[in-house]
Amino acid sequence: MSALAKPVEERVPDVTHALEYLSASRLSCWQQCRRKHYFRYIARIPSQSTPALHLGKVVHAVLQRFNHWRWSNEKHQYEELRLVLDEAWDRELQKNPVDWEDDEVALDIRDKAWALIDAYVSSSLINEDDSIAGIEVRLDAELEELPPLMGILDLVHGDRRIVDYKTAAKSPSDGCAKLVHSTQLGVYAILYRHCTGEKECGLELHHLVKTKVPKVHVTRMDPVSDEEIANTIELMHRHVEAVKSGDYTCSPSFMCAGCEYLAECKAWKGAAA
Repeated sequence: MSALAKPVEERVPDVTHALEYLSASRLSCWQQCRRKHYFRYIARIPSQSTPALHLGKVVHAVLQRFNHWRWSNEKHQYEELRLVLDEAWDRELQKNPVDWEDDEVALDIRDKAWALIDAYVSSSLINEDDSIAGIEVRLDAELEELPPLMGILDLVHGDRRIVDYKTAAKSPSDGCAKLVHSTQLGVYAILYRHCTGEKECGLELHHLVKTKVPKVHVTRMDPVSDEEIANTIELMHRHVEAVKSGDYTCSPSFMCAGCEYLAECKAWKGAAA
């Protein structure tokens, strides 16, 4: 071996990729567990898609098409949504295969995805006549002394309401939903204001709930406050400092059982070990 080449296990972690940009998902992962953030964004260990993640991506893809139809006033048949779901299902499987327990489980998850879509488009909580300003809007912002901030807004209404879709096992309480997703809401507000020069009139979380009889829960919130914006920016600075300093502290919790990096965490001997 060349004297200049170090074995992989001896290399000092490269944080360049992790700080290439900031996003709500990166910040939330870091808040959940700094070591999980290390495995995903610094060590960049690939993880396999799960049934729940697959379902969520497919549902998002179908709602994206549904909103495009609404935006363009394109006439469509209700049954066409099922074809869109089937296409999105197959496309996502090709990109990110899922290790299904068996074919029956896969079919069950597929039916659940359709049931969620059916519940959403049929819900009285959704007004198809609402004007749409943007769908899957990609935004970025340059903030002082921070990496670029990037994000994708699922839906922006013409009255400056920001909507984000989520699939969940149970309905959230409105107060809890705002707290749990405060980082994402703060990031979206910062991006929207930076790119439009306007303040959002409100934010909405649309939860498609995977109960036996699927339901839709809409959490409506006021614009993000100046204090919440400041807290989000402070969080970004703390995040960058921790990544640069090599703080990969583990945060043990009940969520460890479902973590895709459980095996790597159990074998942890340090980032440069």
